[in-house]
Amino acid sequence: MLDENLSDACHDQAVGMSDALAISWFRRHRQRIAQIGLGHLLYASFNFVFDEIIYVYVVYRFGLLVGGGIMTTFSLVQCALTLLAYERMRIDWVGAGSMARLASSRNPSWWQRIIRWAMRRGKVAIFIALCIFQDPFITTAYFRQGRFDGLNGQDWRIFFGSVFVSNFYWTLRSGVAAVILVSAWRWLTS
Repeated sequence: MLDENLSDACHDQAVGMSDALAISWFRRHRQRIAQIGLGHLLYASFNFVFDEIIYVYVVYRFGLLVGGGIMTTFSLVQCALTLLAYERMRIDWVGAGSMARLASSRNPSWWQRIIRWAMRRGKVAIFIALCIFQDPFITTAYFRQGRFDGLNGQDWRIFFGSVFVSNFYWTLRSGVAAVILVSAWRWLTS
């Protein structure tokens, strides 16, 4: 009985210490946690509106060539500004280590399985997969692997290449989505 009470007391003390350590760690890092969380929230919100609404509408309204050109230009400017701000902030709110965590995740989604497959195939495959499932900024940040030492020529080549590949895919995807949406709307309203 004495051993049991001693064991319970040690356990309670250890739990109390680990809680105190967790709270202390959180207090020391709360600003960084807030910055990363806010960065992800704003970036994801903007990208949803840009990719799923504006991109589809502009390609529908102006066609594949002109609409795709307009959106490629907007994408280039938006991703370049984001990349420059990311470099200037020197905060990896994208999480360069997130790809390593993805590689070891137990239940990946379908697109995460494609990214994992591409990671095993090499740089070209991961480049194309990131261009399709992410954007030029994320693709470039991935290949920089958490570096914040200035953007070099290789970084800009990756960036401009990913602008071309990403927007080629997104223009075609948005064109198909626009045709499906317009056809569905006409069918429903006729």
